[in-house]
Amino acid sequence: MINEQNANTISAADIEEIRDLFLRQAAGETAHDIEVIKSVLANTPPGQPDPVNFVARAYRFWGRDAVVDHFRTVFAGTWRFEPEEDAIRVLPLGPDTAHIYAPTRITVGAAGQAGTTYSFLVNEFAIRTAEGWRISAIVPVPAQ
Repeated sequence: MINEQNANTISAADIEEIRDLFLRQAAGETAHDIEVIKSVLANTPPGQPDPVNFVARAYRFWGRDAVVDHFRTVFAGTWRFEPEEDAIRVLPLGPDTAHIYAPTRITVGAAGQAGTTYSFLVNEFAIRTAEGWRISAIVPVPAQ
């Protein structure tokens, strides 16, 4: 159950920062910019468990390095990540955690090919870090 007092500690400015973080990720994915992906994912302080993961129906990647490597692989082909900006929702879960929900069109294909576009309900979790808000988990759910 959400503690409403804690959930309310995420301000309107936090919500906007989280939304901007997600849109920066989307732009970085479409541009195949691995440095942007690295910049939006949470970093793990020394001695702490790595909170970054990417769980999809076909695969699971545990840890920041594995997620970055996954993006390197998909960026070798056709890859576009296009969220429906008006439908993005940022839902506070606590003072330092938020759920991002975004219906998104993802186009995938082999290098040099046009690719095929699929609809997903992308769910991500953002956490407050020393560097600001960062993405911890990515869970795309097919919308078809």
